[in-house]
Amino acid sequence: MQQDRIFNRMLHDRPMAVIFVTLVAMLFGMGLGAGLGNAVTQAMGVDVSDILSWSEPHPLDLQDRQGIRWFNLVAHFFSFTFVALVVAYLAKDHRGAAYFLQLKGKLHGRDLGLGVVLLFASLPLIIFSTWLNSILPLPEGLISMENNQNWLVGEVLRMESGGELIMALLVAAVAPAVGEELLFRGVLQPRLEQATKNVHLGIWITAALFSAIHLQFVGFLPRMLLGGLLGYLLVWSGTLWVPIIVHFVFNGVQIAGAYFQPETFSVRSQEQAVEAPAWWMVLVSLGLVVAIVRFWQRKEETESV
Repeated sequence: MQQDRIFNRMLHDRPMAVIFVTLVAMLFGMGLGAGLGNAVTQAMGVDVSDILSWSEPHPLDLQDRQGIRWFNLVAHFFSFTFVALVVAYLAKDHRGAAYFLQLKGKLHGRDLGLGVVLLFASLPLIIFSTWLNSILPLPEGLISMENNQNWLVGEVLRMESGGELIMALLVAAVAPAVGEELLFRGVLQPRLEQATKNVHLGIWITAALFSAIHLQFVGFLPRMLLGGLLGYLLVWSGTLWVPIIVHFVFNGVQIAGAYFQPETFSVRSQEQAVEAPAWWMVLVSLGLVVAIVRFWQRKEETESV
């Protein structure tokens, strides 16, 4: 208990100290998660290291697919959720860890509904940013590494039964929505806003970190745009539950699509060209996003009077 109070005094109202401790804890959590993930998959009879070392990607059988999913689930939990909870426990004040993570704000159905509408309204903009990202010159090594990652993602999303669908939703929708939002929007974004004394800078620096941590630079811009949207949802709604649920919807729709319409939602190789959306779709998307944001801001102004 004495050590907890020491950490509380060290981290309270010191945003840069919290950010530093979080980044160091992430390195530890990633190592711990990889080790425990390997232990779990070894017990299942799956050698993840061997799969990752294959020079030529090829389809995995059911046991190997489930092994990769379990490895990702364990590694993700300790890299993000565990780290966020530990940092929140150490840095909390008398109001508790849930308040530190902005989980105590009331979830209003209208805010959640606006968040989901804003997400779908922004999809053409996200697709446009994907096209922009695709025309940027990148080293061949990065493209090759990303193709290997996409192969594994494709295997995680290759589902041949309802049980695999549930496991894929847990690994690729529930875990990221909870863990990544707790860490990036719950821990890092508010501290970066404090450190920079600028809400917008805090949101976009966090969004850039959120995108970079995935080590998928061909998709850096669209992921950063999504991170920025989730960051603003936190600020506008006042509760982390809105970005958590919207993040889950974004990932969950893609996973459900990969199960019910695998041809449409297949993972793209980096050699495949990305088509830019029609210009009118981008303009309509931009107009809808601006309209929703203005409506939200007017709502906030009215409620604050």
